Amino acid sequence: MFSLKRLYNLIQVVLAPLLLLLLPFYLLRHPGKRRHLRQRLGGALPDYTRRPSGTIWIHALSVGEVTSALPLARALRSELPGHTLVFSTTTSSGKSLAERMIGPFVDAIIPFPLDILPVVKRFIKLINPRLFILVETDFWPNLLFELSASGVPALLVNGRISARSMRSYQRYGLFFRPLFNQFRLLCMQTKADTEAMQRLGISPDKLRTLGNLKCAAPWSGDEQRDRPIPLPALGKPDRLLIVCGSTHPGEEQIILDCCNRLVSRHRQVHVALAPRQIDRAGELVELAESFGFSAGLYSEHTTADPAVPPITIIDTIGDLAELYRHADIAFIGGSLVPAGGHNPLEAARHSCPILFGPHMEDFSEIRDDLLASRGAFMVSDGAAWEKVVERLVHRPKLRRLVGKRARTYMHQRGDVITAHLATIRDFL
Repeated sequence: MFSLKRLYNLIQVVLAPLLLLLLPFYLLRHPGKRRHLRQRLGGALPDYTRRPSGTIWIHALSVGEVTSALPLARALRSELPGHTLVFSTTTSSGKSLAERMIGPFVDAIIPFPLDILPVVKRFIKLINPRLFILVETDFWPNLLFELSASGVPALLVNGRISARSMRSYQRYGLFFRPLFNQFRLLCMQTKADTEAMQRLGISPDKLRTLGNLKCAAPWSGDEQRDRPIPLPALGKPDRLLIVCGSTHPGEEQIILDCCNRLVSRHRQVHVALAPRQIDRAGELVELAESFGFSAGLYSEHTTADPAVPPITIIDTIGDLAELYRHADIAFIGGSLVPAGGHNPLEAARHSCPILFGPHMEDFSEIRDDLLASRGAFMVSDGAAWEKVVERLVHRPKLRRLVGKRARTYMHQRGDVITAHLATIRDFL
C-alpha cells in the first residue's frame, strides 16, 4: 500500500513539468475548461452550512452515475435530515445534470478534485466528511489513501465489473487490489459482481450484494405515462415511439436500414435515436438523410412545430429517461455491436417492452433476469430486430404485457434503497 502511493506520486512529480508545459495549449483549445480546472484544484469551493451530525460526501463520475445516485441522494436527505450532503462530479456534463436532478436534495454540488496530493488534502480538510460514498466507479489513489489516513470510511455503492474492467483489474492487480482495499465496504449490484471482486482477492468481509440503485426509483403517481413529453408531437396518440438508447457506431446503420422498411409500412412509427456520445448527433442526422429520412435534432424542436420528421436524434443530456416514459418500444444500444450493452433498467421502470442484441455482457445478470421474466427480447441481428419490432407494432396488447413484466421485475427489487440506507447508517 505504502509503496504504491509513493510510486504513484513519484510518477506525478516526474510528469509534472511536461503537463505544466502542455496545460496552456490545452486551455487555449478548451477555454471553457479554465473555470472547471480552477475548481478541481480547490479554488472557489462553495460555502455550505455544516449540520451538527456531520457531512456525507457523495461522488458520481458523470451522467450515468449521477442518474444512479438520484434515489440515494433523495433517500439520504429524507432519512438523515441532520447531515450535510455534498455531491461531486468529475465531468462538466455530469455537473450540469447533477445541478438539475440532485441539487434539490443536497447542500452543495462541487467538482471532484484532481488527484494531486495537496489538492486532495485541501478538499478533505474543507469538506471534513464523516463518510465518503462513491457511486459505481472513478477510483483515484491519492483520494482513497488520504481518506483512509484521515479515518474517513469510504463506501462503494452500485459497484459493478464489466468484462473489460475485469481484464484490466486482473492485469494490473498490484495496483487495483490495494486501491479496492481502501474501501471499508464494497456494495456490488449483482452476485456476479461480488464473485468477480472475490476473484481479484478482495476479502468477502468487505463485500455485499445490495442490488442496483436504479431499481430504487419511486413508484408513485408522478411516474404515469400521461405526464407531458418534452416534445409534444412525439406523444400524440397516433404516434408509435421507438426509443433507441445509448447507440454506438454501426448500430445506427442497422436500425435505420430496418426503419426504412418499417416506416414505409407504418407511417405512425417514429424513431428517437439517442447516441451514447451526443457529439455524434450531427453525424447521425447526415446518416439518417443518407437512408432517405428527414431527421431533426431534439434540441431544435419546439412545441409550435407542426410536424416532426420520422427520425429524431437526441442531442441533449438527461432526457433519455423522460423519453423512455413515453416510448412504446425501447432498444438498448451497445448490444448489436460488441460494446457490452447498457443498462436496461430505466426502460424497464417505465413499462417499456425491451429489445437488446446479443452483446449484453456488461449487464448479463439483468439481461438473463429480464429474459426469464419475459420482459425483454434478445435479437441476434438487424433482421431479427425488424421482425420483433414489426410484431410489437401490430400487437399493442403484447407491448403492454411485456412492458408490465419488465416493470414488475423492477418493482420486485424495490427494496434496494432500504438495504443501502441500513448499510450507510452502520458508518455514521
